[in-house]
Amino acid sequence: MAIEPRAYRDTIGHFATGVAVIAAHAGNEVHAMTANAVSSLSLEPMQLLFCPGKKARFAQHLAPGLPFSVNFLRNEQQALSTFFAGGWKDAPPPPFRFVPLGDAPRLEGSLASIGCVVQQIIDGGDHWIVIGAVQEIKTGVGPQQPLLFFRGRYHAIDFGAGAQAPDLASVSDEPAHVYYDPRA
Repeated sequence: MAIEPRAYRDTIGHFATGVAVIAAHAGNEVHAMTANAVSSLSLEPMQLLFCPGKKARFAQHLAPGLPFSVNFLRNEQQALSTFFAGGWKDAPPPPFRFVPLGDAPRLEGSLASIGCVVQQIIDGGDHWIVIGAVQEIKTGVGPQQPLLFFRGRYHAIDFGAGAQAPDLASVSDEPAHVYYDPRA
């Protein structure tokens, strides 16, 4: 059974994500891109990953050792997401400024930023899987209201709803046992 790319994209769009701007120096310029394919990878050592498209201009500047930042956007920063995704149609661009975070440029005013160094770049089909070693972190001031992406649209969190999630840092590595009857 062949799956159509659009059907896959629509289905994976049901997984809500945050929105980030990845930024790095390339020569004397800062290059940045919007990404929602960002994930924590490891606590020991501290690593994260992001997945830029191979055809993205940003991807052409990637190399092991390159300092970069991952900047999580606030709910009111939708315009910056659109701008760094290449979809901005107005002039001038929305206001923004990059400031230092170690050797990487950090997007000022973001919800939080993580400074990294490219550790490894892995082929991932039409995208690269970029593994970054975490060097620094910076949490912005409140309110802590992230920009979310779900089914091709921006959303905000309803802070009135929700339940406490378990603290998995204290859970043993014992695998869960799942029992099912394949005949059922």
